[in-house]
Amino acid sequence: MGGHGHSHTHGNHHNLKESDEQMQGKIQRIETIKHYPNHWHLDPFASANISQVLGGTPTFAYGALGAFFSLMYYRNQAAHLQYNFYANNTRTAGRIFFGLFLGLSIGYLQFGDRQRLHNAWVAERLRRRYPESMDLTAHDLWTLKGVKAPHEFYRWN
Repeated sequence: MGGHGHSHTHGNHHNLKESDEQMQGKIQRIETIKHYPNHWHLDPFASANISQVLGGTPTFAYGALGAFFSLMYYRNQAAHLQYNFYANNTRTAGRIFFGLFLGLSIGYLQFGDRQRLHNAWVAERLRRRYPESMDLTAHDLWTLKGVKAPHEFYRWN
């Protein structure tokens, strides 16, 4: 185990053995994430990470269906009323965004990866609060579940 201060941690080998990649998909305690926050960190501006956390293709399909149904509902209503060009375009765009948002929300609830989002959020907060934690490295993280992080910069003096 390396990192700032080169502290050594004795892991708990009685934990359930799993790979570091398997642990990314499961919600983890803050103490486990403290040992190596870079492992759980996701770039919030990378489209692949956004897609993965939202739930991928099924979530975007729900968004498209929501936009479609919302637009068709508006079009059916607008067929019976006279709108000018500007009002029609503005209301059409509003209906599309409303349906898209509603569909993405329902898709996220059904297919979203909330565990990965939680771990990434905790890792981001740790990296901002303790910049030294970005230098930490670890392997066999399954042995560090339930083990308090001994690094000096995590201690409150």
